[in-house]
Amino acid sequence: MEMVGEIVTDESRALDGDKRTAGVTLGDIRGGIRDAVIAGRDANVTIGQRIVNVITSSAAERRAQRNRRAMLELVRTTWIRGVLDQSLHGAAMIQLGMEERAEAVEYSWDIVLQTTDHPHRELPPDKALVDVFDEMNGALLILGEPGSGKTTMLLELARDTIARAEDDPLQPIPVVFNLSSWAEKRPSVDEWLIGELNTKYHIPTRIACPWVENDDLLLLLDGLDEVKTEHRGACIEAINGFRREHGLAPIVICSRTADYEALTNRLRLQGAVVLQPLTSEQIDQYLAGAGTDSLAVRRALRRDSALRELAQSPLMLSIMALTYRDLSVKAISAPGAERRKRLFDAYVERMLRRRGADKRYPVKQVAHWLAWLARNMSQHAQTEFFIEGMQPSWLSSRTESLLYNVGIRLVGALTFVLAYVMGCVLGCALGGGVSDVLTVGLAFGLVSGLAFVLASVLAVGLPAGLTVGLSAGLTVVLTGAFLGSGGGLIAGLVFGLPAGLAGVSVADRGGIRTAEMLSWSWKKALGGGVVGLAAGLAGGLVFELILGQVVKLADVLTITLPVGLAFMLAWGVSRSEAVESRIVPNQGIRRSARNAIWVGWTAVLASVLFGVPIGILEDALSKSLAFGLFIGLPIGLSAGLVVGGSAYIQNRVLCFVLCRNGHIPRNLACFLDYAAERILLRKVGGGYIFVHRLLLDHFATLED
Repeated sequence: MEMVGEIVTDESRALDGDKRTAGVTLGDIRGGIRDAVIAGRDANVTIGQRIVNVITSSAAERRAQRNRRAMLELVRTTWIRGVLDQSLHGAAMIQLGMEERAEAVEYSWDIVLQTTDHPHRELPPDKALVDVFDEMNGALLILGEPGSGKTTMLLELARDTIARAEDDPLQPIPVVFNLSSWAEKRPSVDEWLIGELNTKYHIPTRIACPWVENDDLLLLLDGLDEVKTEHRGACIEAINGFRREHGLAPIVICSRTADYEALTNRLRLQGAVVLQPLTSEQIDQYLAGAGTDSLAVRRALRRDSALRELAQSPLMLSIMALTYRDLSVKAISAPGAERRKRLFDAYVERMLRRRGADKRYPVKQVAHWLAWLARNMSQHAQTEFFIEGMQPSWLSSRTESLLYNVGIRLVGALTFVLAYVMGCVLGCALGGGVSDVLTVGLAFGLVSGLAFVLASVLAVGLPAGLTVGLSAGLTVVLTGAFLGSGGGLIAGLVFGLPAGLAGVSVADRGGIRTAEMLSWSWKKALGGGVVGLAAGLAGGLVFELILGQVVKLADVLTITLPVGLAFMLAWGVSRSEAVESRIVPNQGIRRSARNAIWVGWTAVLASVLFGVPIGILEDALSKSLAFGLFIGLPIGLSAGLVVGGSAYIQNRVLCFVLCRNGHIPRNLACFLDYAAERILLRKVGGGYIFVHRLLLDHFATLED
C-alpha cells in the first residue's frame, strides 16, 4: 500500500520533522488572535497567551495531524484508487435504489416510543448513501443480495467521508475492515480493531489504541455474512457490546440480507437500508452505454426471463457485459440450470483468453491454482491475500507438513555448517594451524553451550533449553577427537548440524513472523549484554581452567566480548511497530531478509573488531582476527536468524513444498499479477483480493 504521507513513530525522526515544520504561518497567528478575541474575558485568555500557545504547540499535536493525513491517504490509496476506481463497473457506475428497513435493527427508543409498525420506505432514487448515513446519526446497516453492490456502496461512502475528513479535522477517519477475521479468536471489538489496524494497515499499537478509545475512526465493517455461521450471533453481540461503550463512534456494517435475517439477534443501530435489484430501465441503460458490443446481450435478456433476473445484480450484469461481448444470442441463451456457475465459468474462460498472445499458464492450471487459493482464504477467513502471510497451516497433508519441518531444519543446519566451515578455514589460514582451530572450537563450544542454555530457556522453557544448550556445548567439546587436516569441515559438520537444528527449531515456534522493521532498545540491550558478558566470562574461565593454563585476561576477554555483543543484539533488536506500507508482493519477506543480513554482518564485523586491540596487545593480531572470524560468523548467523532470517527460510521452504505439490506456481507473485491483469484478482498494495466475494466462492467450490 503506497502512502504519500508517513505516520511518525520514531522520536528522532519526529523531532527532525518538528524542526522543519516549526515555523508558524501568518494564518495560524491570525486564527489564534481571532479565537482569543472570541474567547473574551470569560475565558481569561489574553491575545498574547493565545499566540504563544499557537507558536509553542506540542510536537505530539503536530505528529497527530501528520498521522491523520497519512491514514486518510492510505485508505484512499488502498480502497478508493485500488478497488473502487478499478471495479468491474468502470465508469458506468449504476445508481442503486435503496429501501429503508427499520425493523432490521434494534433501536433503543422503540420501546419508549411504542413504534411497532415499521413500513418499508423506498428512498428517493437520487439520494446518496452519505445523506442516509447522516440521517441515521452515523450508525447504519446495509443489506443486500449477493452481488447487489454492498461493498461498492460502502466504498463510495468511504470516498465521500474521506473528503469530509480532509476538509474538517474534527471529522473521524474512515477505515474499512472485514469482519471475517474476527471469528478466528473472537476478541472484543476494541482489541480486534487495534489488531486489524496493526496487521492490515501496519499502524503501531500505540497509535491505534487512542484512535479506537477516543472514537476517532469511522468504522466501515464489511462482510458480516463472511463470519462463520456459528459465530455470527456472537459477532453481533460483540458489536452491540462495543456500541454500549462507544455509542458515539460512527459505524456502518454490511451483510447479505438472508444471512442476517436468519439470525435471532439484531444489531443496535439507528437504521438499515436494503439495496434494491436493478430495474429493467437501469439494465437497458447500462447495456446501451456499452454500444453495439452488447446488442446480443440485450436481445438475449428480452428473450430469457431467467437470464434477465440474474442481470438484476450489478455484479452479474457487469460480468455479462464483459463475458458475452460479441457473442451470438444463441450462445448466450444456451440452456442450463446453474446459470450463475456457467456465467462465472464463461467469464473466467473469456478473461483468460482475451489476450491470446500471452499463454504463460494453461487455463486449467490457472483455475486449479486460483481454486486452491480461494479454498485456503475461505478456510482461514481471509479476504486479502499476502504471500508473506501464508503459514504452515496452509499445508493440506501430513506428508507436506513433514517435508516442511524437515526442510526448514535442514536448511538451517546447512547454513550453520557453512558458517562454521568458513570460520574454521579462515581460522586455519590466519591462525597458523589446526591446533588453533581446535582450541577455538573447544572454547566456543563451552561458551555457546551456556549461551544456548540461557537463550533457549527464555524461548522454549527450562527442559528443552537445557537439552539444546548442553548438547550443543558437549558436541563441540568432542570435536577434538575428529580434528585432522580437514578440521574446518569436520568441526562445521559436527557443531553446525545440532546448532542449526536447535536454532531453527526455536525460531519455528509461533509460525512465520516477519521482521519488516526493526527497533532498538538500549534498556533491553544493556540487560542482554550483562547476561552475555556473564555467560562469556564463565565460559572463558572454564576454558582456561580445563586447559590447565594460567588464566589470561586477554583470552578471556576475546571470548567474553563477542558473546556479550551477541546477547546485546539478540535482546536489543526487535520487530518494530513502526509503520511501513507494503507496495510490492512478498515485500515483508524481502525486508526480513534484508534486516537479517544487516544485523548478521554487523555482528560479524563487531566480533572481528573486538579481537584487534587484544591482538595488538598480545602481539598476535592474526590469531585474534582468526578467532574473531570463527566466533563472529556463527554469532552473526544466529543474530540474523533471530531478526528475520528464520522467516525468510520458512517462507521459501513453504513455497517450495506448495510448488512441489502443485498448489502454486514457481513464481507466485508473477502469477498473481497475471490473474490481476485478467480481472480475476485485484491488486491492493502488496496484496491481492478476488474481484468479488462471489468469484472467490465460485473458485472455492471447484473440484480439485
